[in-house]
Amino acid sequence: MPENAEEVIEIPPMVTFTSGAELLVKLGIVESMTREGVRRVAKTDPNWPFGPDRPHKYGKVANAQSMATEPFLEFFRARQVKKRGPDKQPRKPKGARPEKPPTADQ
Repeated sequence: MPENAEEVIEIPPMVTFTSGAELLVKLGIVESMTREGVRRVAKTDPNWPFGPDRPHKYGKVANAQSMATEPFLEFFRARQVKKRGPDKQPRKPKGARPEKPPTADQ
């Protein structure tokens, strides 16, 4: 849901990886997303609808790849969102360096 219930969100005809990620969040389709997240989905999901051998082709806007907005949104609305998942091990504090194993000199 938009933060302001009265806010009108314009749906552009084309999106880039960056503007598409922003639109997904604005529309409330995903909780958070970055252009890198969209790119990772594009590379790893076999049902990604864009590409040379896919139902929808990429376009070009300036120096960026673009995608038709409707198939982009339909894909994410239908997709089960996979988050990063739980940590397998406790996280190390930021700035903590891993201990180096002893060398033969020591």
